[in-house]
Amino acid sequence: MKKKGTWKLAIMMTMILALVLSACSGGGSDNAKDDEGTGDAGQTAEGGTDTKATNEGPKELVTLRVLVMEPGTKWNSVQQDSVIAKELAEKLGVKIEYVEADENKFNVLLAGGELPDIVRADPNKFQKQLIEGNLIIPMDDLLASHGKDITANIGTVVEYGKKNWSNGTGKAYFLPPQVQPKPGESVAPITIGATIRWDWYKEIGAPPMDTMDQMLDAVEQIVKNHPKTDEGKPVYGVSMWQDWGLWPYTITPLVFTKSSGATSDLTAAQVGDHNFISVLTDETSNFWVAMDFFNKAQRRGLLDPDSLTMKNNDYMAKATAGQIVVGPATWAMGDFNAQHPEGDKGYIVVPAGKLAWTGGVNPLGWVDKSYSISKSSKNPEKAMEFLNYIFSYEGARTMYNGVEGTHWNMVNGVPTLTEETLALKSAGGTEFEKTGLSLDRNIIGLGGDLVNPNDGQPVNLFNAGEALSKAATPLEKDFAAHYGATYSGEVFEKLIEEGKLDTFTTWMNGMSDDEILKRNTVPGVTLTEEHKKTEAALKELAARQAAKIILSKSEEEFQKNKEEAIKAFKDGGAEEFTKFYNDEVKRLRTEHGL
Repeated sequence: MKKKGTWKLAIMMTMILALVLSACSGGGSDNAKDDEGTGDAGQTAEGGTDTKATNEGPKELVTLRVLVMEPGTKWNSVQQDSVIAKELAEKLGVKIEYVEADENKFNVLLAGGELPDIVRADPNKFQKQLIEGNLIIPMDDLLASHGKDITANIGTVVEYGKKNWSNGTGKAYFLPPQVQPKPGESVAPITIGATIRWDWYKEIGAPPMDTMDQMLDAVEQIVKNHPKTDEGKPVYGVSMWQDWGLWPYTITPLVFTKSSGATSDLTAAQVGDHNFISVLTDETSNFWVAMDFFNKAQRRGLLDPDSLTMKNNDYMAKATAGQIVVGPATWAMGDFNAQHPEGDKGYIVVPAGKLAWTGGVNPLGWVDKSYSISKSSKNPEKAMEFLNYIFSYEGARTMYNGVEGTHWNMVNGVPTLTEETLALKSAGGTEFEKTGLSLDRNIIGLGGDLVNPNDGQPVNLFNAGEALSKAATPLEKDFAAHYGATYSGEVFEKLIEEGKLDTFTTWMNGMSDDEILKRNTVPGVTLTEEHKKTEAALKELAARQAAKIILSKSEEEFQKNKEEAIKAFKDGGAEEFTKFYNDEVKRLRTEHGL
């Protein structure tokens, strides 16, 4: 992990932004001014607060519906009555409502032509369909009239998008959240990785889980000790859901293999590398490591029998009931932790494998979660006002930490969380969840470790200094104490410093800020329509084959089914797809000067 970074990159990006905006038509200072009655909210990069937004008085509430390709979020159930929802209503006059969809429903909605106000999608996959289908609108005029914080704070991303996410039109269509050009200086609580029932894992001595076989051994011992929940429901070692495509198969082994995908589910590379393998035909891929893991779990009686038919909501219900020992992420374990806020009982990410998912450098943000405004929206100006707010320093901090004067205050010029807020976060449970603070980072424009130039502190104050230990939950404190640390992130921080775990930024160690920026802004591969069809067909084939492989009753049957599946994948064009993908990666890197 690259710690103790300088301010050089932030200064450099500001200079680049100034040059870009001065060179582009429509990007001058006149267009950065507020139009009469726009109601822009937020704090500009220069630190000025838009008094018009705070003094307008009550606004008529407008519901903005956001299409998200993510079934099972907590937004609609938790956020509607939260302090964040109330602040959005008071500040902007909007209510945000998610429209959840899996990939199939998402494509059906696109085909229908009538979309919610805002669409969250990957431009590398959907720009052609969305733009050529006249389903989303260019944002250029709205950015000039209602998007001053966007152009001030992520102007380079906007200009990048005009070149790479505009389907050749040169216009701005997409805004990715979680823009962060540098890694943070501390490790916040990790949310993705081997997420295990800590009380049960600690009970067996928290044995090392350097391999997935070792993880399975630990899980088996736990299930033997706890075959049923306190309510008498069966406990399963591992489980999964089937309405997120190949995600459960590609994500589960990631911290063990250090292999991650980019713009296609069918290809992957080692973290920091640019040589992609076929997920379906290369036996070292996450898919095949997962097949081996889940098949072994099945043969040892540790696999939830509903795993191959269950949807995400069903999985979350079982996790909430405490029926699953280990999962892929803390947010995937339902409401169990919220319902058990005291002591050491709960799910937490523990050290496992070779990688700690501490986040990464995202100068372009989380591209696959990019926001666009639909042609169907009756309130495009309001949609842009909301997007501008989440990309402002004021708005992002509010989404992370709550309202100034209530949840945090300026103390001697330093934004500081109140003791009450820290205590609420530390207590955890449903009371903190109901506040809506940091509920969904996918809808916060600026990364939490991004430093606010107006006060020198991270945008997310929960990531700042002593707040990490003060805000730790009883579960996190117990976990940290077991490893001789004061908060959960510190456990991983020590292992990273000792070289025992890598992160998504380890490969950048020793690079200059200029080089980090260059290597992290290579355009992603955009699939042709033909390759999209190949990808969809292969993913459907893989889902069918996975069930047969996982249910193999012996090692011999597993190998037989594996060989047949690899042949079917090859016959379906998997290797030609991978060649196309690597050729495109090489071309894009060359054009980028690498």
